Amino acid sequence: MSDLAVDPTADPARLVSGLSTMSEREISDLLGGPAGERVLDEIFRQMRDTFRPEQAGDETASVRFALTGGPGGSTRTYELRILDGTCTLVTEPAPGDAAPAGRALTITTDRVRFVRVLTGQVSGAKLFLTRKIKVDGDMKFGGKVMTWFGIRQED
Repeated sequence: MSDLAVDPTADPARLVSGLSTMSEREISDLLGGPAGERVLDEIFRQMRDTFRPEQAGDETASVRFALTGGPGGSTRTYELRILDGTCTLVTEPAPGDAAPAGRALTITTDRVRFVRVLTGQVSGAKLFLTRKIKVDGDMKFGGKVMTWFGIRQED
């Protein structure tokens, strides 16, 4: 097992940069442990920070990620909101917390699958076709919107 996976006090950015080299089991252990939510928070901060406004153009959108498989079967929700060329991140949005008008998409999957898709270890399309990822909203938009974000990977 990777040293990063067993160190819950490691810097979340360092943990994220090591995800692409971890096995599915190591990712599962990391996300199910004490550092799991910090790692997910960092992934979404990096997605927000690497938002590509030139890709989004003048779109207004809300992309919600409901990530299941947390401690005790919990779900953690993140929402990336795009308005006027800017991306904001809302963690655990409140039921009455209004997203900007425009396109809306909700992606539901478990934490490990999400990370494996993000790091290129598995195909999101394949997981969608096998119903391991659920997408609610405009499917064509769903395929396009993910090109608007990235996470930094260190060598």
